[in-house]
Amino acid sequence: MHASFTHRLFAGAAAIGIVLSLAGPAAAEDAANQATAWVRVNEIGYLPDDPKIAVLSSAEPLQGAFTVGEFTADIGADCGAWGPFAHNYRLDFTKMRKPGRYRVHFGDVASPEFPIAADAYARVPGKLLDFMRLQRCGDNPVTGKKCHQQDAIDVETGKHVDLVGGWHDAADRIKHMITTTYCVAALKLAGADAEATYGADMVRKIHPDAETVYVQVADDRDHGLPHTLWHTDQTDYGWGPGGPRPAYPALGKPQGPKYQNASTGVASLAGRAAAALALNGDVTTAKSLYALGRSKPGAAMSVPVKAPYYYGEDSWHDDMEWAATELYVATHDRDYLAAAMDEARQAGASDWMGRDAHGHYQCFPYVNLAHWRLYPFVDEAAQRELAGFYRTGLERVRQRAEQNPYRLGTPLVWCSTNDVIAFATQAVLYEQMTGDRTFRPLAAEARDWIFGRNPWGVSFVIGVPANGVASRHPHHLMHLLDKVLPVGGLVDGPVTRKINAGLKFAPFGDDAFARFQSDVAVYHDDFEDFSTNEPIIDGTVSLLLLLHVWEHPAP
Repeated sequence: MHASFTHRLFAGAAAIGIVLSLAGPAAAEDAANQATAWVRVNEIGYLPDDPKIAVLSSAEPLQGAFTVGEFTADIGADCGAWGPFAHNYRLDFTKMRKPGRYRVHFGDVASPEFPIAADAYARVPGKLLDFMRLQRCGDNPVTGKKCHQQDAIDVETGKHVDLVGGWHDAADRIKHMITTTYCVAALKLAGADAEATYGADMVRKIHPDAETVYVQVADDRDHGLPHTLWHTDQTDYGWGPGGPRPAYPALGKPQGPKYQNASTGVASLAGRAAAALALNGDVTTAKSLYALGRSKPGAAMSVPVKAPYYYGEDSWHDDMEWAATELYVATHDRDYLAAAMDEARQAGASDWMGRDAHGHYQCFPYVNLAHWRLYPFVDEAAQRELAGFYRTGLERVRQRAEQNPYRLGTPLVWCSTNDVIAFATQAVLYEQMTGDRTFRPLAAEARDWIFGRNPWGVSFVIGVPANGVASRHPHHLMHLLDKVLPVGGLVDGPVTRKINAGLKFAPFGDDAFARFQSDVAVYHDDFEDFSTNEPIIDGTVSLLLLLHVWEHPAP
């Protein structure tokens, strides 16, 4: 099931910044156990103009200087205890701009090697898109296999509807339209036209008539044993092993045969689908979806069957704002512009920002991209409102972030990487809108958290960087059964110990990161830990968009 213990121990030792010789496994284990200090950096690297802050953490108080190439500075003040570490120091080497490959050194402790370069991130977007192609359902270009060719049977009417295609949502085989609709829109905004076009075909299919939009294909019966690959899926949904799968139309009210969601309408799903299709040139279907959303305000949630877990998105004004904005961009009909600003005022600031926690996908998609898309088309007073909504949320996160050495200000909930990326994206977009760079340093620190500057010293993007410390034993069936590492997938990321314990259904393997777990947060690079180590398509696409807007102005 997993790589050898020796391999995992070596990876864990590299994660804590220890330079090992080619000694045997016993020597490596001894070195890991004897370490008392670690340096965390962004393993992908830094753009020359980036803020550059490493974190030095230790069991004992430290003093002295650190070096990065020719740069030397004092480690500075002890920031105090946080998570698994009693002492933490923020090492600022922002002044280092010279391109090259470096390590941060403090005495005998060294960070992983990283570049400072204008093209430091050049290869990452391609890896993220590789993962999206691997996730394709129907006819997979990576495996060369077809799957789920009988999707799907409408659970309300019993009729067959063509819902072949789209993406498998995560490690399982369910297709969630909550995430698919967002991915199609965000892919287009990130310049990934080919993958956006592929996904748009599925979004078009989920709206076969004026009164229908499907929220989900298949359900959690998919999770049962035995594990199988997508193209060998033999799940029986009542029409025979490997037969058709159920399609759930959003009904605008609670759904589920045993456990029920808390759906209140369809506007969240219909609005986001409308935005996705308008961005991809299908204005006619987008208008129909927008009208459906207007007629059935409220949020559509995914449908649980075996277990009580579901995507509990409860916001929808942001999605209808996005739909109206993209329809205005496509048609120049000012009625859409007025409607978009009305929805924007009701959406306001993202209320998850500043919280300790929120429900599973409760605030999806976490960053309101509609405020940014709408901004260029409204007058100065409205622009101040939109920018103010962003600034309010960013300020709430800033106040939390400044209380810990990693400057993490977002909740450590299930799929926490989504929140981290949403904050960073909103900060960059706010800067584009206003020219105010107040939040850019925190955005950089959030991005750095994703790529290794975290207590575990691990990149949460599977196999990226290829020669670094990254998730390599993800909760993904292609890796478990076919030994194919789903490189480029962003995993859920750390959660509080309490959340992790509540979602543990099987023993974890050997924990290379045991020293770095705490009540604050845990992360396991293990197949069994689906709460921290399962890749998600929406998070992967969100990261792609963040990297795009970081270096590109608005389209």
